[in-house]
Amino acid sequence: MTGRKPKKFTAFLWHRRIGLIALVLVVILAMTGILLNHTEAFKLDERYVESSLLLGWYGLEPEGEAISYDVGEHVITVLDKRVFFNSYPVTTTEQPFHGAVKAEQLIVLAFDTELVLLTQDGEFVERMPTGQGFADIRRIGTRYQRPVIETSDPLYYMADEHMLDWDVIINEDIAWAKKTTLSDTKMQVLLESFRGRGLTLERVMLDLHSGRIFGEYGIYIMDAAAVALLWLSSSGLWVWWSRRMTQRKKRHYQKHHRCLLYTSPSPRDS
Repeated sequence: MTGRKPKKFTAFLWHRRIGLIALVLVVILAMTGILLNHTEAFKLDERYVESSLLLGWYGLEPEGEAISYDVGEHVITVLDKRVFFNSYPVTTTEQPFHGAVKAEQLIVLAFDTELVLLTQDGEFVERMPTGQGFADIRRIGTRYQRPVIETSDPLYYMADEHMLDWDVIINEDIAWAKKTTLSDTKMQVLLESFRGRGLTLERVMLDLHSGRIFGEYGIYIMDAAAVALLWLSSSGLWVWWSRRMTQRKKRHYQKHHRCLLYTSPSPRDS
C-alpha cells in the first residue's frame, strides 16, 4: 500500500492560495476606490464618524471622564489632559486637576504642583509653580475673594491680592470649589470642541484605501495587495498558457496515435 504523493506547488496552486489571501484587501481597495470616485455624490466630506471605536483609533475620543468646576457664570473642565474654558480649549496639563475658583481678579486652577491663571474671560495668563516650599495641592477654595489652597501636609495657604505671597491660615470660612456635572448638551458641545472638526467618512475611506488606517506599516499591506494583483494577473496568464500548451500537446499526441493505428499493417497482411 503506497502513501499519497505530496502535492507540488505549481503556479495554479500558488495562484489559488495568493488569491484567497488577497481577496479581503482587494475588496477593500475596490469598494473604497468606487466610493472615493463619487465623494461628492455620497457627500463623504460632509459626513462625520460617530463611532467611539473609530474615533478612539484616530485619537479623537477622550480617555477618562470630564472633571468640571463652576467659576461664576463659566465652567472650567479638564478632559484627557486638555483644559477648557466653557467649551474653548485653553491649555494642556499632565497633572491631576483639583479644582478652579473665581478670585477677585483672576480665575485660578489648581493642579498637584502648579496653579494656572486665567482672566475672567478665559484667556491664559500664566502657569505658577507652587515651588519647593509647598507640598502637593489637594483642593482650592476662596476666602475674602482670594484663592486658598489645601496641601497634603495638611496646611492651608491664602494668597495676597497680587498672587505673589502665601500666608498660612486656619480652616475657617473657606468656600471650597465643588465639582459640577455637565448637562448632555454641554458635554456634546465639549466633545465636538475636543475632536476639532471631527472625522469625515472621506478621511476614513482614504486611509482604508491607502492602508494608513492600519498603522505605520499599513501602506505596505496595501502594497502587498497591489503586488498580489500583479501576481494573480501574471500567474493566471501563465496557468492559461500552460494549460493551452498541455491541451495542444495532448491533441497532437492523440492525432499522431490515431495515424499510427490507421497506417500500421494488419496481421492478415503479413
